[in-house]
Amino acid sequence: MTAVETRPSDPSRTLPFTLSDRAISAIHYGALVAIVVVGAFLRLTALRRQSLWFDEIDVVVRAQQPLPEVLRTFVASGENGPLYNILLALWVRFAGISEPAVRFPSAIAGVLAIPLLYLLGRRLAGSTTGLLAAGLLAISPYHVWYSQEAKMYTMVVVLALVSTLALVEALERNRLVWWVAWVIATSLLFYTHVATVLVFAAQVAFALATRRAWRGRERSWLLAVGVLTLPYVPIALWAARVIGGGVVTWMPDVGLREAVRIFAIKFAVFRYDADIQDRAALLYAALAVAGLIALARDRRQRPWWLMAGLLCVVPVAGLWIVSLRQSVFSDRYGIVALPAYLLLVAAALAWMLRSRFGQPLAIAALALLVAFAWGPLRDVNRSHTAQKEDWRSAYAWIAERAEPGDVILIHPGYLITTHTYFEQRERRLAELQVVTIPTFKVLWLDEPLMIQLIRDQVSDARRFWLIQSPDRVPDEDPDATLEGWLRASGTASHELRVNGVEVALYEFPDALR
Repeated sequence: MTAVETRPSDPSRTLPFTLSDRAISAIHYGALVAIVVVGAFLRLTALRRQSLWFDEIDVVVRAQQPLPEVLRTFVASGENGPLYNILLALWVRFAGISEPAVRFPSAIAGVLAIPLLYLLGRRLAGSTTGLLAAGLLAISPYHVWYSQEAKMYTMVVVLALVSTLALVEALERNRLVWWVAWVIATSLLFYTHVATVLVFAAQVAFALATRRAWRGRERSWLLAVGVLTLPYVPIALWAARVIGGGVVTWMPDVGLREAVRIFAIKFAVFRYDADIQDRAALLYAALAVAGLIALARDRRQRPWWLMAGLLCVVPVAGLWIVSLRQSVFSDRYGIVALPAYLLLVAAALAWMLRSRFGQPLAIAALALLVAFAWGPLRDVNRSHTAQKEDWRSAYAWIAERAEPGDVILIHPGYLITTHTYFEQRERRLAELQVVTIPTFKVLWLDEPLMIQLIRDQVSDARRFWLIQSPDRVPDEDPDATLEGWLRASGTASHELRVNGVEVALYEFPDALR
């Protein structure tokens, strides 16, 4: 086991009593194990509390398709994470499709990220910084949230950390094994999410800006970069279409100031009371800036401060810059910046801990960071009330009350995968007819045609269960044409509103023929 780094000003050396190197190492690694255990507990428990929401359901349903269909996602336009899709497809064939089963791979990836950030932090800024960074990631509400979601985002974080670690070792040692590791990890990263090219951009910017420090590595670096361009070509072609406006997106336009504010809040507390969000975001940001300055002033180190700074800034700025052409801004796409951000925060805390006068301030700041995390972890991440779209409760409610011959109207129609998923768990749902209508964005669809399309899909029905997403309906059906027709033609009863989903039963006086 590698000995823990200590410096003359290490806080462990300022204690009123003397500790042996072995005792210091035992305490240090014992703290790391405790951090990983806490992080694992937060990620691996309570996986069933929240219903799968639409994005999770959609990817799980598609993962159940025949493997040749899933493999086509590697070349299909609009697929953000083809590698995750195929891995999930293999996993569900073994583990099933329950909430804990489909979220387990993300949870494991979330746990693995903690020791990986420790290793990166230790490599770039010392053992104390690595330990603190791992601790901050372990209790990060933002990272815990995506560790409990059946999506690729924690896998992206793990691969980004492995890629960066491999590049650091390759630049330091210039050994073939590390260059190969960088190429493989970064290639996998590209195919896990299209936006991860911004991690590669930050790494390239660092290598170019500090090229004088890496004499003799130029040929190896250029060869590795050349090899890395090949795996990205298929994704780059689709990304070019998106940026050029060739693909429709649903992301809002976001200015740079708002983008920075969104990430500052998400990386600090994810979501919580507005006042606490702002205070936590301000504290994290101030510490991150202080950490960057502290690392930059440490002349004994390689210019790793620039690596951490670029990995923090480039993904956020890159998403904003791309969105100037075509709106693709989503905070979860920038989750790859979270480890570097927490590393800078940890560097500030470590810097204060190395000073006898700064230790009380560091302890106070660390206590505040833990306090800020506790509220969201308790009231959001581990809440027993619905924080995600509660399709599970909505479909269970319908299954309990439905009668033979009932029809389920799903609105908007692309949400039909929610029924595909839950009919496998609520067998009574499989006995009911399911109807969808096209989007009203198409100019040819009007109310008479909508009614005819519904008639064509059902026969002799007089009870219609409308299940819809109130957040999505205004975009697809701005005049509420479907719900208006149902209210005018039938009597509404058995209405249910849960988080992100609404259900109502409409009974017609005569069967729809």
